Amino acid sequence: MARKRKQSGIDLLVRSPWWISAALGTVGFIVLRWVIPSIFAANPFLVALGTLSKSLAWLVPCGFGLIALISFFLNKRSEPPAFTSQKQKKQKLPKEEPSFNINGPDEWANNTSPASPNPDVITPAHTPTWSIESLRSLEWKRFELLCAKYYEAAGFKAVTIAAGADGGIDVKLFKTDLNTPIAIVQCKAWSKAVGVKEVRELLGVMVHEKVARGIFITNGTYTPDALAFGASNPIQLLDGNAFLQKIQVLDSSAQEGLKAFAFDGDYKTPTCASCGIKMIKKKAFWGCSNFPRCRSKIYFKNAAT
Repeated sequence: MARKRKQSGIDLLVRSPWWISAALGTVGFIVLRWVIPSIFAANPFLVALGTLSKSLAWLVPCGFGLIALISFFLNKRSEPPAFTSQKQKKQKLPKEEPSFNINGPDEWANNTSPASPNPDVITPAHTPTWSIESLRSLEWKRFELLCAKYYEAAGFKAVTIAAGADGGIDVKLFKTDLNTPIAIVQCKAWSKAVGVKEVRELLGVMVHEKVARGIFITNGTYTPDALAFGASNPIQLLDGNAFLQKIQVLDSSAQEGLKAFAFDGDYKTPTCASCGIKMIKKKAFWGCSNFPRCRSKIYFKNAAT
């Protein structure tokens, strides 16, 4: 899965409604101006801290007030105008952000169409055949959903995690008990080898979720340390070739169904990990269509991309 940029508290406040920062500033002022001094007043050793708290109290509403002001103007600027031209209407963002499902290619095509046409995207005239090259041509979200579709074809119930922070889980697998997963799956559509750090993190999630089995799937390869760690723990590591072999042992109808799903429509343009919509190609990176409300980026593998 694509790496998600960690957001600071200030980033979250700037992208949130302005009144949240204003409310935090008010609460902070009350705490520093009255609550803390009243608590410390009874202790002669802490009374000086109470006096300091009073003197610093005004800094809190000033700081949060500035963030609220930035948030107000930033969100106001990102709101679509009441009256737009016909050209602007075509580029207007959807009112509802899509939720991913794995019910079939039609649902994917409807849920992940870009907010505006992307002239850099070339849709193949024919469906590619199964190969390691075609598998590696899939953008990260399509690859993740393909993994889920494979396990459905293999007889499991697969539940994908919606856009946003996934907590180290991309797919949960269920068999008989639909309330308790038998395994969790992490997917990485990476051009580089997956290291032991990522596999170790999956084991940590397994312990936290109390799931006995983990599956790690990449369309690339693993480092020797990652392979050794997976072999010594209940984690199945599938590289691109191994995952391709699992697809190819399915019956022909299941293979064709997975192929139609994987290579339907625009399967190369990356999806924004935060918003779940297709990104737009910039000079050196893919950027979210919801900019400036969302500043997620995926940089190209090299400068020539």
